[in-house]
Amino acid sequence: MPGRRVLPQKRRAETFEIAWGGFDRRFAVTLGFYPDASIGEVFITGGKSGQEIEAIARDGAVAISLALQYGARIDSLVSAITRDVHGNPSSIIGAVLDRMVPLGSQTPLDESQPVRSERTEGDASTGHGPVASPSTDQDEANG
Repeated sequence: MPGRRVLPQKRRAETFEIAWGGFDRRFAVTLGFYPDASIGEVFITGGKSGQEIEAIARDGAVAISLALQYGARIDSLVSAITRDVHGNPSSIIGAVLDRMVPLGSQTPLDESQPVRSERTEGDASTGHGPVASPSTDQDEANG
């Protein structure tokens, strides 16, 4: 097993929102990047604190982050997730992984999805620290 690739203390991050589950619930997803532009960490927030879906999303993000830091490929993770009969991901974790595929291959996201890129400073050893705020079309219009 390869060793864990540690993220630098200061790193580029991109944040976007994603809807999942048909519950009119949106999740904010922040991706942290290595200097070579590969993804090394994921944060997922959404729902109310203490709800099961919030805990599942947070825990899934930790698992994805560790897998990436130990050398797992995004496409391998995507091919392993559970999908419904239409090929759609069955969980918020799968939906986030599907959205990560273009970023993992260093191609831009669908421009219809709002994304804000910012430099962030955080503690790579704990995954805590400031992260970019989710942006929406409304945020962009206001300024």
